[in-house]
Amino acid sequence: MNRLSNIINLLIFEISKMNSLYTFVAVLAAIILISSTSATIQQQASGIIVNWREEFRVLTDEFEDAVSDATDQEPANLTGIQKLVDDYKTNLTKIFENP
Repeated sequence: MNRLSNIINLLIFEISKMNSLYTFVAVLAAIILISSTSATIQQQASGIIVNWREEFRVLTDEFEDAVSDATDQEPANLTGIQKLVDDYKTNLTKIFENP
C-alpha cells in the first residue's frame, strides 16, 4: 500500500505542473480505477488463501496422526507409512493446484 501512496503522490506532483483540467480528471479516474481493482483482487486472494490454509492444516493434522499411529505399531508398518506419504503428497498437490 505504501508503494501505491508513493505513486499517487508522484502523479499529484506531476499533475500540479499540468494546466489541463482534462488531464487531471483522466489521471484521477485512472487512480480510482486502479485502487478499486486492487482492493477487489486483494479480497479475492485473501479468500483463496484462507481456504487452502485451512485445508492444508486439516490435511497435515490428519497425516501427522496417521503417521504417529503407524510408527507406534510393533513392528513399524513401513509400507503403510510410505503409502501415507504418497497420499499426503497427492492431496497437497490437489490443494495447491485448485485454488
